[in-house]
Amino acid sequence: MGKVFVFGIDGAMPEMIFGEWLDELPNLKRLMSEGCYARLNSTIPPVSVSAWIGMLTGKSPADHGMFEYIYRKNYSYHDIHVTTSYNIKEKLIWQILGERKKSIISFVPVTYPPRPLNGILITGPMTPQTKDVECTYPKELKQEIETALGEQLTADVPDFKNFRNLEKKDVLKEIYRLSEMHIKTIKYLIKNKKWDLFFTVINGSDRLNHMFFRYSDKKHRKYEPNSEFKDVLKEYYKYVDKELGEILGMLSEEVKVIVVSDHGITRMHNRVNLTDWLIKEGYMVLKEPVKEKTKFNFEMVDWKKTKVFAIGAYDAQIFINLKGREPEGIVDVEDYDELIRELEDGLKKITGDDGMEIDTKVFIKKRDYDGKSIDEAPDMIVYFDDLQYGCNTSLIGNETLWSPSTAQGSDDAAHSKQGIFIMKDDKLKGNIGEVSYLDIAPTILKNLGVEIPEDMGGRVVE
Repeated sequence: MGKVFVFGIDGAMPEMIFGEWLDELPNLKRLMSEGCYARLNSTIPPVSVSAWIGMLTGKSPADHGMFEYIYRKNYSYHDIHVTTSYNIKEKLIWQILGERKKSIISFVPVTYPPRPLNGILITGPMTPQTKDVECTYPKELKQEIETALGEQLTADVPDFKNFRNLEKKDVLKEIYRLSEMHIKTIKYLIKNKKWDLFFTVINGSDRLNHMFFRYSDKKHRKYEPNSEFKDVLKEYYKYVDKELGEILGMLSEEVKVIVVSDHGITRMHNRVNLTDWLIKEGYMVLKEPVKEKTKFNFEMVDWKKTKVFAIGAYDAQIFINLKGREPEGIVDVEDYDELIRELEDGLKKITGDDGMEIDTKVFIKKRDYDGKSIDEAPDMIVYFDDLQYGCNTSLIGNETLWSPSTAQGSDDAAHSKQGIFIMKDDKLKGNIGEVSYLDIAPTILKNLGVEIPEDMGGRVVE
């Protein structure tokens, strides 16, 4: 069997890639004409950590255990950590390939710390940004690449948690610097290392989507047609397309090429101040009331009087303070279903900031998703206005129920439910409609001639 090269573009949106910008993206357009393309249905929720790991395991978040960038250890209110590669509870595709095939994995989210594999791994976003961090397998690869590039190998922009608060021109400059480094690394690995599977992700696109989308979206409330930033997003995707063209030129004809994104991007009108709503409705009680806008943390909560809490900045992830599960749970198991129904009704009644009804979707754990890691999943997941309103759970004491910012800043856009899928193929041609994130892993395995595990979700795209 041949080789498979997967090029991920985080947050690439089908509306632009397959539509408005297509004629200015000649290499993606050529791949589409040489094979097939589709909208890719993302995970619930459409979060990068959930979707990329879903693609790499062929399993849903309720199985692989990744719903957010953070997790609570043993259901604690206070022992909260950033997710790492050790939180993934299902086999990744390169672990399934094992000794049969060599893999190169670069800049994929949730791969830090690097774990041994038959091949090479460079960790992705959420890797600590320190000079001496071990971010490659094997360990000595880092020095080899830094020598070849003449610069320090990094996975993300410095202080990536606060990039929204930086000057836009500074973010733009840093994203291009980072992307150029990653592209050079990809080319170096293609040229100098052996592989059967090469899976890489360009992450700068997602950072720019969140900060510059309103300048590209004519329907955005804050659209500025004459802004100096009006072409920033398109120009970045043109840059990625050009570099992809050079990479494709380095690959032999028999290599199966797949281009994917984990989710798309949609305009964000505003955010619902969800923690404020929980407090106002009596579902959450604080030890002391706040008198002004304040950064929220769980230390403020009187857990003996609190029924519900939430996390999230785009989708809302809601947890019941359940007896026998949470350390100071107060909701009886027999009251759980009624509380869920009450919350669903109340959340769907929240209007937009203009007083108009919004199209809110609610996913309930018992009803809408299931898997091996379901116990740790949110009790509810909420898409306010089908994700065109985000949520704020980290700033409380806001003047109204709506505001654009979280404690980490404001965004132009939220994640949408569909990304892109393009596959160079001799037999399958044109627009094939929709595929699932679950389809990526079995499609890769089939093209590498490796047996697909029986419990893997999805289907082979063929």
